Amino acid sequence: MRNASPPEPRASSLPASACRNPATFAAVIAIMLAAACSKPSAWGEATSLILVVSDEIWSEVEDSTYAALEPTILTTREEKKFQVTQVDPASPELPDLVVFRQVIVLGTPESPLVQAAADQADITSEAPATFTARDVWARGQLVTVVVAEPGGEAETWLRLLPELIDVIDARYRAWMLVRMFVSGVDSVVADSLGARFGFSIQIPRVYELVIREGPRDTVVILRNDNPDPSDLIRSILITWRPRLAELTEEVALDWRAAIDSVHYNVPQRIEPSGNEPRAFRISGQEALEVTGSWVDEGTFPAAGPYIGWLVGCPDKTVFIDAWLYAPRKPKYEYMIQLEQILSSFTCPAGSTASP
Repeated sequence: MRNASPPEPRASSLPASACRNPATFAAVIAIMLAAACSKPSAWGEATSLILVVSDEIWSEVEDSTYAALEPTILTTREEKKFQVTQVDPASPELPDLVVFRQVIVLGTPESPLVQAAADQADITSEAPATFTARDVWARGQLVTVVVAEPGGEAETWLRLLPELIDVIDARYRAWMLVRMFVSGVDSVVADSLGARFGFSIQIPRVYELVIREGPRDTVVILRNDNPDPSDLIRSILITWRPRLAELTEEVALDWRAAIDSVHYNVPQRIEPSGNEPRAFRISGQEALEVTGSWVDEGTFPAAGPYIGWLVGCPDKTVFIDAWLYAPRKPKYEYMIQLEQILSSFTCPAGSTASP
C-alpha cells in the first residue's frame, strides 16, 4: 500500500484492537456495514483513489493499474492526476481507508464490500458489471464497484480499466466545476465584456476584472489571487489584433513576449512544453493552443504552467494568455478551472471594438 494516510482517530471509530487484529476482522466488517446511522464525513482529497483489491489479484494488475489510474500532466514537471492506494480487503487498515472520498472496489458478487455497496445503491450485484454507490461507508463518498466472476477478477479489471479512468476523470472534472462556480457565474462581467468588446467568457464571481486601453491595443485581464497571491494565482489575459493570415506557435510566443513585460508585475519567459501545438475549433472558428511553463525573470524564483490560445475570429485574431501560480500544490484542479474558462470563450459577432 502507498500514498494515502489514514485520518485521525474518530470518536465514533471502532476500537483500535478490532481494526488491527486480523482475527476479529470479520466482526469489524459486519459492524461497519450495519453502522448506517453513525457514518463519518468522507475524508481525503478527491484525487486520492482508495482501491480495495486482494493482494493476490493486485500482483497481477498493479503495473497496468498505475499506468491507467495515475496518468500524468505536464505542469512545471510531470504530475499525477490521481494517487492510487491499494488495500487488501483483509487488511486491518481497511476500516480507516474505506471512509475516503473516492473508493474503488473489485470483488465478486458474494464479497461483503460489494454487497454493502449494492445494498446502498439498491441494486442486485451481477458479474461482470460496474456500478456506483454513494455514502456507503461515509457521507459525501462515491464508491465505484467492479463486479467479477470468481477467478476472473484480474481479467475483468484489466478489460474495464480504460472505461474506469474515463469515468473517474469525468466525475472529478464535474465535481471540480461545481466547486469552481460555487460563487456563481459573474454575469455582470460577462455582459459588460459582451457589450463593450463583443466577445463572451464565463468566470466565477471571485475573479477581478482589469481593462487597459492603450494607443495600440486593449487588454482584458481576469485574475483570481484568492485567498493569498503568494499562495495561489489564476490569471487570464485577452487581447486582439487585426486578423492574421495564419495561427502558429511562433506567433503565439512572440505575442506573449510582447505583452508580459508590460502587463505583468514581473516579466516572465515561456519555456515551451515540447508538445506539438493543438489545432482545434472554438466558437466555430479555427484556434491553436500552445502549452509550456512560465518562469519569472525577477529575483524571486516563481514558475507555473501556461496555456496560450490564438483564435481566428471573423474580423480579428484573439490571443488568450492563461497561467497558474500554485507553489507546493497539486495543479490538476486549477488547470481544469483555467481550461473551463477558456473553453467558454466565444468570438465577437462583428467589429465592436478597435484593437
